[in-house]
Amino acid sequence: MARIPKPAELRWLALFSMLPLMGLGIVVVTVPDAQTVISSVPIQHGHANVDCAGCHVASAGTVRQQAQANVKFAMGLREHPVDFGFQEVTAQTCIGCHERPNDRHPIYRFNEPRFREAKATVEATTCLGCHSEHTGQKAFVEPTFCVACHQDLTLKNDPIDVPHVTLIAEKQWGTCLGCHDFHGNHPVKPQVTLAAAFEEAAILDYLAEGNSPYGTDKIYEAKTE
Repeated sequence: MARIPKPAELRWLALFSMLPLMGLGIVVVTVPDAQTVISSVPIQHGHANVDCAGCHVASAGTVRQQAQANVKFAMGLREHPVDFGFQEVTAQTCIGCHERPNDRHPIYRFNEPRFREAKATVEATTCLGCHSEHTGQKAFVEPTFCVACHQDLTLKNDPIDVPHVTLIAEKQWGTCLGCHDFHGNHPVKPQVTLAAAFEEAAILDYLAEGNSPYGTDKIYEAKTE
């Protein structure tokens, strides 16, 4: 029967497994040119002029202090680890540049109780639920995600030639983004005929960092610093 490692042995094993990552972190922190090497996938073209430090904020303390804190955590001598090298990138990092009053789907809205079930399908309480840098994509969700919240949608005065109730009954969720700009920051009006809607292929291309079918004009431009 194999011997079960003792807790102290597991902590030391965790410590040694962290050493390669810690060494890599030291290189990234101390050698600026290494940042572009570590990032194997280019950033989105909209972020071409954003420096790495624009999103990756250095953690508190020196590299030595961060390493010591994490070693103590691995040894069970402190309750929590610390960010090594750089702080975690969160939705607040994104909002720092992209917050705007016209957002039709602000993330804080999804904390309302009525969206509890929808959140099990779409991680809409954080920008990082749909967007991620260094992936080669603008958004990594399927264009059918609208079903999570709008499957019971009814309109009294439906403006489109094929009623929304019909589209929902036929489960044509791929047509939603063909008319509607999710965040509402492009100055375009929704189409009034289904034939005029952008094709799903165009939406998929856009989500994969292709050209925007909604145009390049923005109502609110992102902050540059």
